[in-house]
Amino acid sequence: MMVALLACSVPARACDIPPVTIADYVHGAANGRVVFVGKVVSSATQKTGGVVIEDVTVRVGRVFGISNLPPTLPVLNRITGGMNPCGIRDFSAGTGDQWLIFGQRDAERVYPDLHLSRKLVNGHIDQSLLRQITPSLRSGK
Repeated sequence: MMVALLACSVPARACDIPPVTIADYVHGAANGRVVFVGKVVSSATQKTGGVVIEDVTVRVGRVFGISNLPPTLPVLNRITGGMNPCGIRDFSAGTGDQWLIFGQRDAERVYPDLHLSRKLVNGHIDQSLLRQITPSLRSGK
């Protein structure tokens, strides 16, 4: 389904991501929004019609919010080539990397928010970002 969407002509404005707040992700399980810490364990690439899609498999660690996630799940890492209307999309996650991922989940994969998701250093979430996630859990904002 995603490949079919990528292969058609789409206006550039369709690629613009509407602003989504941290609280929207934390409380967005009903909308498929998720926030979790995950470690990249492998990657897989598929090529269809000149479009190359690379997913990484992420082992789920800590989950923020009420999302019920499986132990591992695919996360879109890269889309390149073909008639991809949104240009190159690159998450740049490599095997062994640990990430705090804000994303939109569908039946196939998680699409990470490239602006909010962060690679973790030594497994630690930046305290200012953690304060933004955990107060939103308590206050319900």
